[in-house]
Order: sequence, then structure tokens, then C-alpha cells
Amino acid sequence: MIVSHRYRFIFVKTHKTAGSSLEMSIGPLSGASDIISHMETNLDSGVPRNYGPDGKLGALYSRHKLLRKVISRHSPKLGAYYYEHMPAWRIRELVGEEVWGSYFKFCVERNPWDKVVSYYLWKVHGQNRKMLPFEQWIKRKPHRLPTDAELYFDGDHCLMDKVYEFRQLDEMIADLKIRTGIDIPKPLLREKTDIKTDRKPYQDYYNDDTRERIAQLFAREIALMGYEFSS
Repeated sequence: MIVSHRYRFIFVKTHKTAGSSLEMSIGPLSGASDIISHMETNLDSGVPRNYGPDGKLGALYSRHKLLRKVISRHSPKLGAYYYEHMPAWRIRELVGEEVWGSYFKFCVERNPWDKVVSYYLWKVHGQNRKMLPFEQWIKRKPHRLPTDAELYFDGDHCLMDKVYEFRQLDEMIADLKIRTGIDIPKPLLREKTDIKTDRKPYQDYYNDDTRERIAQLFAREIALMGYEFSS
């Protein structure tokens, strides 16, 4: 996620929508007071900044998984901590109403049937996770699916000023330049991109039951963006 005071925007980072690539591309353009969340793969890149609270605990928290399991990211003991897939409500709470109300707020969304396949393959091939077969995983692990509406909706109300479509990133970059003045270079730097191993058309991964299950779990995204299974 990004809070750019230089360009007056807030970026809510969703899953498998080039968010990491966008962060890495925007990083060199950011101001000293801007906030960019970290990933384990880019902690030493110079891009993440101002995401953690000052002090020893804040420095340790971003680098140690065990500590993150023991202490909640929203704990008062930790203080203001900004992280990758941070919900809009928490960003709003930390930046305050003046910044939230005056900055351009956006995220990127992706056809959920396509996103879920990409997310699953990333877990299997990118992180070497031992996963259930795809159909069983959807049925038995619904809480593990990247249901990103939870990040940028409040009930049925979208908190973003704009939700861009993943397949139209060039249009997003052009629109951001008009709205905020930021000139993001194209193409975006590649970071955590899709693992292409065994990447069939996403439709081939589904049966009727799992297709409908995704339609139910991602109903808000589908209604907002007009997604269809065959699109």
C-alpha cells in the first residue's frame, strides 16, 4: 500500500493485481515523507519507507514472522504500522479524516475466477506451499481466498474513488498522471509476477460448483466491475 503525500493519493493493495510491481515502480518517485509498505523480498531495496513505528519493536516487527504472529498489526503496543494488504478502514484511521478526504484513493481489481487461479499457482509454485487440489481448496479453505472487497468496501459501499481493471494498467497509469501528476514509467517493474507453470486458461480449473462458489464469495467485486466467468 502507498500513502503519497507528494502526489496526494492513497493506494490500497489487492492480491495478484500487479500491486508489488506498482509499489516498486512508484518507489523512486516518492517523497521522503511518503509511506510505502514492505514485502519480505524488498526490505533492503530502498523502496519501503515510513511503514513501521519508530523504535526497536517496529524495526524487529517487519523482519520476524514469529513476532507478527504474537502481536497484532493493529495492536496499540505496536503503534502505527502500515502493511501490504491493509484495509482501507485502517489506513483511514491512521492518516486521519483530512488526508483521507482530500487524497485520491484507488485500487486495482481482477476477474475473481482468474485471480483465484493466479493466487493458487503463486502459492504452489512461487512459495512452494503444499496445497490441496484446486477444487478442494476452494471448498474447504474459503477463508484463504483473496476476497479483496473486504479491503476497500464498507459493507456494500466502495471506499475508493476509482477501482482500475487489472487488464488495463496502461490506462490506469495515464489516468493517474492526469489526476495526480505522477509519471509512472512503463512497463511497470516486474515483482512477484505470475508463475506460468501449467497455466491453462482459468476456465479450465473450474467445475460448476467451484465456479458458483467464487461467484458467491466475490459477489461485490463482480457487481462493481461487471465481471463474467467467460470474460
